[in-house]
Amino acid sequence: MTDLQIGAIDGAAELTTRGFEVVLDDSATVQLDDLIVTRQELPSGEEVAHYGIVTEQTGRIEGAELPSDTRHIALAKTMPGQVSRCVEVSVLRTVPEKWVAPAPGGLVERAIGSDREAALFLDQMAGGRLAIGFDQDLQPIYGDFDFMNGVQGGHVSISGISGVAAKTSYALFLLYMMLESEHGRALLGPAAAQTRALVFNVKGEDLLHLDKPHRGLTDEHREQWAALGIPEPGPFRSADFFVSPAPGGEETDQLVSSAQSRQDAPIYGWTPERFIREGLLRFCFTDADDRGTQVGFVEQVVRAELARHAYPLENAPGAVVICDDPHSSSKTFERIVSHRPQEKAAGDGQVVRNFYDLLDVLETRVDLDGPYQWSGNTQQGTVMAFLRRLMALAPRLGHLIRVGVESVELRKAVTVVDIHGLHESAQRFVVGALVSRVFEEKQGTGRLPLRFVMLDELNKYAPREGHGPLRELFVDIAERGRSLGVLLIGCQQAAGRVAEPVVRQPALKICGRLDATEAAEYRFLSAELRERATRFLPGTMVCSQPRIPVPIPLRFPFPSYATNSGDADLTPEERVEAAAALKAL
Repeated sequence: MTDLQIGAIDGAAELTTRGFEVVLDDSATVQLDDLIVTRQELPSGEEVAHYGIVTEQTGRIEGAELPSDTRHIALAKTMPGQVSRCVEVSVLRTVPEKWVAPAPGGLVERAIGSDREAALFLDQMAGGRLAIGFDQDLQPIYGDFDFMNGVQGGHVSISGISGVAAKTSYALFLLYMMLESEHGRALLGPAAAQTRALVFNVKGEDLLHLDKPHRGLTDEHREQWAALGIPEPGPFRSADFFVSPAPGGEETDQLVSSAQSRQDAPIYGWTPERFIREGLLRFCFTDADDRGTQVGFVEQVVRAELARHAYPLENAPGAVVICDDPHSSSKTFERIVSHRPQEKAAGDGQVVRNFYDLLDVLETRVDLDGPYQWSGNTQQGTVMAFLRRLMALAPRLGHLIRVGVESVELRKAVTVVDIHGLHESAQRFVVGALVSRVFEEKQGTGRLPLRFVMLDELNKYAPREGHGPLRELFVDIAERGRSLGVLLIGCQQAAGRVAEPVVRQPALKICGRLDATEAAEYRFLSAELRERATRFLPGTMVCSQPRIPVPIPLRFPFPSYATNSGDADLTPEERVEAAAALKAL
């Protein structure tokens, strides 16, 4: 008997190539998710190793027939009987690949060292491996990087109950491992310095302090990070933050940030020129009932006509003037915006400096009784419905479209865009405008450098039912994004509420704590894991990836970066400044 031995395969139970039971030795302590190995010699003389993972544990007293027998056998010792403990094992892998069941009575050992690597297919991860968590013994669990960077697969889908499943926390952890760890940057290769992640902050101001260390980090947490190869965890060192403007005000008013805890962050938005030339009017109509209707058709016509008649306003960056004479004879939007027309003076047409100016222009230009006929010859009721919906959007997202705002540029490794305080229509507009731009900029430029998009509440933007520009955008990214180097890290409470391609295509499927009524949606989990996932504590996830045939439960470390303003600790530079200020007093 070796120190690694835990028991023998139960010959009284049925053995299959998918699983078996192990009778534990009296001195063995085995937990769920432990990795094991058993070996047997075939009649041909060839040795075969079966690797598996413990999925359940049972115990009974052999010889006990009545409940009272337990007392007589275990306590009083007045009846014969034997305590028996067993574990159920799911087979992960057989080396060499032989479809044979393990030998009844075969010895079973813990899988450590090279056996553990074989059990987790680490020898098959030719494109490199990235630590995506650790097991109960603080041993790393790895993901095949070829299925994370788009070479063989891409995208990550993270599901679980809001506030308990730690979806956003795990998504940030994955980004940290890829963008901040030395090993992650090595896997990204020469393109690591140009790799970018676009992160949307949808809850409070939680993600606006990722560049600050977490003041609650303890030695135990550092030990967890060290187990993943990061001895000195810290904040995101390359991070940018953009916040939305506060609602209200004219374009001549001073911009006011909507974020209370990040007043130093630039205020983002879209100038009228960018709004028109990027065709963002389509993301003002993101409700499912807007598409496939005549209102959607009017939007397409108006989008092209705006681009044809809009000229940059001289000496006013971002503003446009809408003139009667178009600068392009084409009716195809892509051709119209392929060149930038010359600037014109304010007296040449109607000046547009904000969203309300744009509404004034459209009210006259789509009028069926007017001279312009931008309505596509549709019915008066359809035109009025188009205008009503645009006017209803003015107090919701009008403050995002004006001169003087900054464009969101992916200048650093992580760019956080705050949308938590916006109306739901404005949130959809911002997400659509930014994600479509990232996707379009990657067309024809090659897969590298990679672009990651991290978004929570994905069901709001890519719902299972209906149609719409946002849903179509995310479906397109799910199906074509990995070949273009655009990879989605999407989070949702329930996968059943998200468009099917968006949750089917991801190579990495992660689940935190699941709602019992939703667990049946996750067919890639075994029945035992689906039930167990309803009892997960925060920090525990289960990962399914193509290389490993059985989902593997894992944990991830406490964040070393602040996830809200209350967690933020002073940076070393801020400590020096604070000490100097205190001394000056």
